[in-house]
Order: sequence, then C-alpha cells, then structure tokens
Amino acid sequence: MDGRWTRRGFLLASAAAVAGCGARGQTPQAAPTALPSSQPPVDSTSVSNLIWRSSIGDVKMIVMRPREVAGPLPVCLALHGEGTDANQFVEIGLPPLLTATVRAGTRPFAVVAVDGGTAGWLGAPQKMLAEELPDWLSRAELAATPFSVLGISSGAVGAFEYARTPGLALLTALSPAVFTSWRDAERFGGYTDEKQWERSEPLRNLTAVAGLPFAVWCGTDDPLLPAARELAQRTKANPATFGDGDHSALYWKKILPEVLRFVGDSLGKKTP
Repeated sequence: MDGRWTRRGFLLASAAAVAGCGARGQTPQAAPTALPSSQPPVDSTSVSNLIWRSSIGDVKMIVMRPREVAGPLPVCLALHGEGTDANQFVEIGLPPLLTATVRAGTRPFAVVAVDGGTAGWLGAPQKMLAEELPDWLSRAELAATPFSVLGISSGAVGAFEYARTPGLALLTALSPAVFTSWRDAERFGGYTDEKQWERSEPLRNLTAVAGLPFAVWCGTDDPLLPAARELAQRTKANPATFGDGDHSALYWKKILPEVLRFVGDSLGKKTP
C-alpha cells in the first residue's frame, strides 16, 4: 500500500505472491490466460500476467523478466503483504529496476509474484507453493525451483515458511512483520490464534532456516523496527540494513534497487 503504516498496515504490505496451474479437487489443469490490469502499462516483453486454477482458487502469477533476455531463467519468488496482491511488486517499480540490475552486470534472473489469497501465507497457500508452483514455473519456461524468496511485511513471514524448501539459497525480508510476543501479534492480526503464531513466528523458529543466507531491510520509523533488529541479530543477517523510512510503499521503492542488486549478486556476475 502507498500510505503510511496503520493498525492493519503492518501486514498490508505482506502476505501472498504465487500463482499456478493446478486444479480445484480433480478439475483438469487449465492453461494460463491473459489478465487485464489497471496498473500503468509496463513493457510487455518484461512482464507477463497469467491466471492459473489452483487448490485455493484462481491465482494470478506475474512473471517479471529483464528485458531482452530470452530463455529459461532462475527465479526469485516474491510474496506480497496482506491486503495487497502480486501487483504490489509492479506498483513499487520492480520490472524496470530488474532490467537495470541485470544490465549493470548481474546474471539474469526472473522475479515471480503470486497471489496468496486474503488470509496470509500460512496453511493452504504454502501447500500451493510447495505442490503447484513448480509446474507453473516450468510452464512459464523458468526454473521449477526458486533459488531465492523475498517477502514484504507479512509476506516475509510467508518467505520464512517457504524457506524450508530444498534447493533454496537465499531469504530476504523487507519490513518483516515479526513480533516478540503474542500480545503484539494479536493486536495487529494476521494469525488465527496463539498456537499458529507460535508455529510460524520467525523469531520462535529460527532453527528451521539455520545456515540459509538471510538479509533484512527495515525503516527506522517502522513500528516493527525493534523486532526486525532482533531478527537480524539472531540470524546474523547480512546485510542488515536500517535506514530512513517507515512501513510504506515509499520505503520499499527506495530500497528496491539495493535489494535486487543483492539478490542478483548472489548468483554471481555475468560472464563476458
């Protein structure tokens, strides 16, 4: 969302991003269809909007590729925040920045954002990512297993859940919606009950991603900053970047070039 952080806002920028083939029950898999978009036009050679029928309903998947790069690409999976959808990453200007990142010298990669529904990235959406996403990526002529996952706000919580996926090499959290107590988590929503929070809260489940390279960005005016700092310290996040900004789209737009460079550099530089 574009406004400042509000009572729900800490999660309005997180939660879901992935879409795919699949089917409801035993429904045959459907081919992707073009998705009308109200967003400002983006070069059609770099952005593809697809809809897949999945176990959680029809899901929108946005594939963002660097311009003028053909063929299969490694994938960074992007999980949006609660109250938004996969378009969040288009809205904060990711497609042209991805092209600029690759032109600056990193190996080419795609960013794939998927809708995760309205209830966050826990439970059924995670099952969808684990069981259905690989086929959707293959059908889009991309690597079936993402090398990286990034999430915004509550999408960062979903990224932690997804980070247990074999083959993942990098985890990135932007303004992560993490909490040091159930009281804080309950106040702002996002969990069905305390047990679900205990099972999924990153600060309480760090061993699940032990050894996985991790990076975190958070604004110094973000109400979630103290918990984000604790997360960075306990995970030995590198980089752990805390600069001017709050829990808003303005902050994410500002840091996105640095985030994409970090993700791209993890793949290494392009060969001449």
